[in-house]
Amino acid sequence: MEPGAYLDEVNLAETYEISRPPLREALNQLAGGDTAERALMNQRFHAIIGDMADNEFLTPSLRRLLIDHTRIGMSFYNPRNQSMAAQRSVAADQHDQFIELIEKGDVDRAGQLAIDHWELSRAEIESFVTPVGMQIPLGRASGDLSQKGAS
Repeated sequence: MEPGAYLDEVNLAETYEISRPPLREALNQLAGGDTAERALMNQRFHAIIGDMADNEFLTPSLRRLLIDHTRIGMSFYNPRNQSMAAQRSVAADQHDQFIELIEKGDVDRAGQLAIDHWELSRAEIESFVTPVGMQIPLGRASGDLSQKGAS
């Protein structure tokens, strides 16, 4: 099948002679992989960078932050959410950039990337805890004083 092709669950279940629940589970795994494993690998990546920094003041705060970030990521990550998929792609690219900048010893750019990466993460966490507002036109309130002639 071509990437992006429509997957008909009923036809796939019949073709492979399996029931739909295990098919759904397989499709979910293919769609986003193991959420817990992804979160733990992300935590490990950042912990290694923190260990490399060898900063006695930064390390305790980073460890607490990573615990919370991992817990939140495991709770709210949805591999079917396309905006999250895009965010994950940017984050993965930033991880590659971290490795490159650390290898080069480019402290300034690595520092700016850390800020950018944090902002990406902060925005993701904010999206988890901030519901999308309802866009409902309210019309005019009774007794609206903005009408002509009102005093």
